[in-house]
Amino acid sequence: MKKWLRRLLFIAIGLIIIAMIVPFIIPINTEGIAPQTLVDDPQGAFIQLQNISIYYEDLGDADAPAIVLLHGLFGSTETWRYNVEALEEAGYRVISFDRPGFGLSDKSESFNYAVSNQADLTAELMDALAIEKAVIVGHSAGGNVAGHFAIRHPERVSRLVLVDAAILAGGPPPFVGAFLRFPPIWRWGRIGLQAVFTRQRLEDSLASFYVDPSFLTEADYNTYWRAFQTPNWDIGLLGLTRDSAGNSLSESAIRGIVADTLLIWGDKDTVTPVADGEKLAQWLPNSQLQFIENSGHQPFEEKADVFNTLLIDYLDD
Repeated sequence: MKKWLRRLLFIAIGLIIIAMIVPFIIPINTEGIAPQTLVDDPQGAFIQLQNISIYYEDLGDADAPAIVLLHGLFGSTETWRYNVEALEEAGYRVISFDRPGFGLSDKSESFNYAVSNQADLTAELMDALAIEKAVIVGHSAGGNVAGHFAIRHPERVSRLVLVDAAILAGGPPPFVGAFLRFPPIWRWGRIGLQAVFTRQRLEDSLASFYVDPSFLTEADYNTYWRAFQTPNWDIGLLGLTRDSAGNSLSESAIRGIVADTLLIWGDKDTVTPVADGEKLAQWLPNSQLQFIENSGHQPFEEKADVFNTLLIDYLDD
C-alpha cells in the first residue's frame, strides 16, 4: 500500500474514532423545569400510558359527545386555547393532550414515536377516560396521527376533522432513522439541537405559520416555549425523526378511511399546501373541504372565531 494511501486510511480511522468518542465528552443539558410545576390549568392532569407520563386536559360534561384534539409540530394542549371553551359551550366534552415528546408529556428516548403507535396511545387514553367513540380532530402532524387512528380504530371515530393535515408531507429517508439509532449519532443530534434551537428560532418558525403573525402576543409565544423549558426536550424532536419510517399513508390507505370527514384548510397555507387538501378531498370517500380565507397553517388560532363556527356547525349538522 502506498504511503499516502496508508496515511489517509489512518486519518480516516482516527476521525471515525474521534466522532464516536467526542460526543460523549461534550456535556448535554438534561436539566429543566419539572412539567408538573408548569401546569396552569385546573383541568390539567397527568396519566401513565405506555410507561410514560402524558399531560391532558378534560373539559365538559363526561356524558357529552367527545372530541379529541391532536396538535401538530411544536404544539401542545395550549395550541387549542382559542377553541376548547367554544367547543365545551357548544355541548361537547373536549379532550386535548400533549403528544409524547411535546408539551408537558415525557420526552423518553425509549418511547416509540411512530405515528401508528401515537394513534394507539390515543386509543389507550380514550380507554382510560371511558370514551368509546369520539370526533377526532388532527392538525398538521397531528392530522397524520388522526389518519392512522381512523385506519387502525375505525369503530371509535364518530367523525374525522383534518386541519391543514400533514398526511402527504412524507418524511426523512429511512436511513436517517437508522443513523439516529447509532448512539454516537443520537448524541451528536442532541448536542446539535441544544446548540442551535433558541426561543428566537422558535418564534421565527411560528411566524411562518400565519398570514399575519402580529396577532401573537408575548403570552402566545410563552405557551409555545413552555415545552422547551422541560428536561430533555430535544429527545422528543429526535425521536420523531428516528421513528418516522412508515408514517406516510398511501393513496389506497387514505381511500380506505370511511369516516365522515371535514377538511379545514387555511387558504394561504405555505406549510401544507392547499393542493394537499384538494388531493385528500378527492381520495377520502366521505369528505368535504372548507377553506378559511386569509389564514395560514394555523387557522384555529389566526381565525379562531371562523374556525370554531365552521367546526361546530359541521358537528351539529
